[in-house]
Amino acid sequence: MLAEADTIQKAKELKDLAITAAEWAKRKKMGSDAIEFAQSYGRRAEIRLGELLLDTERAKGTAGTGRPTLGGHKALPPKSDAPTLAELGITKNESAEAQVIAQASSKDKEGFATGEISKTVIRRKRKERKREERRKKNRAKIKEAPSIATIETAFSAIVIDPPWDFSDEGDHDQLGRSRPDYATLTFEQILALPLQKISDTNCHLYLWITNRSLPKGFALMERWGFRYITALTWPKPSFGMGNYFRGQTEHVLFAVKGSQPLKRKNAGTLLPTWKRGPKGHSSKPVEFPEFVESCSPGPYLEMFGRGKPRKDWTIWGE
Repeated sequence: MLAEADTIQKAKELKDLAITAAEWAKRKKMGSDAIEFAQSYGRRAEIRLGELLLDTERAKGTAGTGRPTLGGHKALPPKSDAPTLAELGITKNESAEAQVIAQASSKDKEGFATGEISKTVIRRKRKERKREERRKKNRAKIKEAPSIATIETAFSAIVIDPPWDFSDEGDHDQLGRSRPDYATLTFEQILALPLQKISDTNCHLYLWITNRSLPKGFALMERWGFRYITALTWPKPSFGMGNYFRGQTEHVLFAVKGSQPLKRKNAGTLLPTWKRGPKGHSSKPVEFPEFVESCSPGPYLEMFGRGKPRKDWTIWGE
């Protein structure tokens, strides 16, 4: 029956039949094998339903305007006789789920049919596949753009170590602290940096910040369109400066734009006691970019970084 289901109506009827059979088998206590057989049949019917839905003109986007499509995105000519989802007894959510499953790989569809893979896993894989497609396009944009200011919605992870003008903090003399050997920016200039424009729809932000500058960091994240998640702490191998306490730590404020999960689940907020980088004042650990790569997808941007060039990284500013 399933092999001969050549219409959306037939596939929907077979799916409903299988659901009813599974419930009947449970009530009659027919055993797990009978229940799983019916459920597996229902999942295969759902795959077939999704395939048929994807094959409609409306799902392909070739219809005109008027009535809503099966996917709810395009529309049919007003005079079309094609049944709507409501007339087929299919909800928009049911239609969308079936189409997502139908677009999975053959291996994943078989895994779903046998119960080894859930809808959640298939949705997650599809979401990640779309993200990776976007990342590939963004990598191409980055290579083609004459300057970073011309890139729109490109980077999936941004590391920024703002070149603070220390006078903004009212600290004109922190134990004889010397002026940095690089060009600095005022807080207003840093606020104006185009992070909203050069960050992807889903993006991670790693903002290096000193203890004294923490309030500024939260203001920067809000202006740039990121929401604060947590703070990573770098315990320095030696004492720093300070008018009150001697600084022994520095932080990285981690923020997210859109929805972007970490690549791994075992990353802690306390960073190793890495040595300072070799390039002088405010130099960050050379291990940090690798840490970012282990947690966040690329392409990567390091703003005001003075580290060595790395694959899939763009370095902007000094």
